[in-house]
Amino acid sequence: MTETLKISLFAGLFAPGIAFGETNVLLIAGPKSHGAGQHEHPAGCELLAKHLNSSGLGIRAEVSLGWPADPAKAAAANSIVLYSDGQDAHVAKGHVAELEKRFDEGKGLVVLHYALEPTDETMAAFLDRAIGGHFQVGWSVNPVWKMNDPLIAKHSVTSGVSPFSIEEEFYYHIKFAENATPVFRALPPMDSLGEDGPRSGNPMIRKALEMKEPQTLAWVAENPGKGRGFGFTGGHFHHHWSNDGFRKLVLNAIVWTAKAEVPAQGVVGKVAATPAYQTIDEAIAKGDLADVKLHLAANPASAKQGGKPTSRPPLEQAVLRNKTEIAIVLLESGADPNTSNASKRTPLHLAVDRNNPKVAAALLKHGAKPNERDESGWTPLHHAAAKNQLETSKAILAGGADPMTLSELGGTPLHEAAASGGKEIIVLFLEHKVDPSVKSKEGVTALDIAKKYKNQPAIDALSGH
Repeated sequence: MTETLKISLFAGLFAPGIAFGETNVLLIAGPKSHGAGQHEHPAGCELLAKHLNSSGLGIRAEVSLGWPADPAKAAAANSIVLYSDGQDAHVAKGHVAELEKRFDEGKGLVVLHYALEPTDETMAAFLDRAIGGHFQVGWSVNPVWKMNDPLIAKHSVTSGVSPFSIEEEFYYHIKFAENATPVFRALPPMDSLGEDGPRSGNPMIRKALEMKEPQTLAWVAENPGKGRGFGFTGGHFHHHWSNDGFRKLVLNAIVWTAKAEVPAQGVVGKVAATPAYQTIDEAIAKGDLADVKLHLAANPASAKQGGKPTSRPPLEQAVLRNKTEIAIVLLESGADPNTSNASKRTPLHLAVDRNNPKVAAALLKHGAKPNERDESGWTPLHHAAAKNQLETSKAILAGGADPMTLSELGGTPLHEAAASGGKEIIVLFLEHKVDPSVKSKEGVTALDIAKKYKNQPAIDALSGH
């Protein structure tokens, strides 16, 4: 049972100046698939609809999750957008006859990414007729690669689209019908191909790349007396819809296939900045500080809780990934600096793991407790000493750590530094009044350890103390 999603929250849907019914667009989304942030078909359709509805062009865009149960919806649309997985999961499976009827009536069709791979020969033939091509297994490929220096043809669908670079799963080596006209091309690198396989490579593609033949990533089909068509091989990663050129190319195509006028600057929605990534976890993983800030602005509680209840706290994620500026922003936004994981390790312990004195200092500035012991019985300062981390040790001491806090085995940080630390870190602890005469529960001093491990710089620094 499919369900039509009413896009009631779209900015501009009820804005003055929009003439409802003038140009209707129906975006039909397949279910989300793949990993986080990939094949987010419903979210992608909603975002595109939001831009269309707020563009001031008299567009009324609606999203349907799956083929709409009411056949009148598909019939009434001036253009339909298909955005879903392909093959047997294709959102238009079983509905080719309806699409054919629409096409013959002069109504448009936009097909994005995996939806370019048809479910059967009937759909393949229709796609060739309506949009001018489709993904063909054994001929086309679907790698993730960095697209640079695109060749952009002059056409209504490229209005206002400036060149951009992006790493995306752009399909290429599409087999086109005679009615297809390329509008957006680029030359993939040879290393984007894998071993020869159904979707990874073949001799014909290798020869094309060797000959420096640009590959078509977006194209139009003008069919006199019939519907207009547009195909676009991108759309794997949801966050790319935040790229102005990437998004505008598709928005323009939707308007053009609906036989409405595309503005000279392209279709621009009046949409407030929204996060490109679906969760703050993804934004942290990508190191996208601006996107993290958008998540925090939209949901301040996300400073403490990740995208899922099972996620590590965002601060812990940022520290583990060594994303210094993101960690600082999270702290400034209220992230708890004293959470601990299953090993009783706090973010300060993790900052030591990453040898990041700047994060350590920020954690302490925002209230991190410097003397907490982890599961192994060590404070962050014990770990920094054992790793000979001079600058991180300085930051922790400056932040209020007690250098005489003993580990569970009764050792000071000086004991840990004595095993393999340099002269500078030994002197640092001595200057901070760490008592070198302290014996651990094993009955040894720091000097005893330095001698055991034949650490001459530590022996020299500790002798006479």
